[in-house]
Amino acid sequence: MRRIIILFILFVPLWILQSAFILNDDISFPDRKIHRAIKKILKLDSVEIMQFDDTVQPLTGSFYYLKSKNVLQAYLYVGRVNSCRSGGCAINQNDINLSYEFFDYFIITDTIASIKTVQIFNYQATQGHEVMSIGWLRQFVGYKGSQELRYGKEIEAISGATVSAKALNVDLQSVIKLLNENPY
Repeated sequence: MRRIIILFILFVPLWILQSAFILNDDISFPDRKIHRAIKKILKLDSVEIMQFDDTVQPLTGSFYYLKSKNVLQAYLYVGRVNSCRSGGCAINQNDINLSYEFFDYFIITDTIASIKTVQIFNYQATQGHEVMSIGWLRQFVGYKGSQELRYGKEIEAISGATVSAKALNVDLQSVIKLLNENPY
């Protein structure tokens, strides 16, 4: 019995410490959701999805070409946004040593980097699920990166999901900016 207590005392704190940090695992590729969105938004039944060269990939996601009959039809970005962990927030999203919750999303843009759709497909945060609302996400459609989107001004504030909404807003703007700086 004493050994069990000692093992419990040794391993439980290690387990808690380890589970407090979400590793930056590879983002799953939501193939079915993406193909449904492509069919609905772009009206394409068959599309080839090809990843950009690794040298232009952002830290937390990947860019893809969407081609049909060898003609560029659109761009796709699949990425991860770090959000608050229950009980506190971290400001610097690039610091991988900090504890975060996260959510994964994708963007489909046309060939001039104007957003056609934004969809969140893997929400792992314990709070802020309101950010997944289709109606709220729709306000990003048409964004081309030519102006700043200020949360609470151009982007509608959302009660209960302030941190997730602000993080998504910042990430979307940086993704579109990167796409505009590196036309393919």
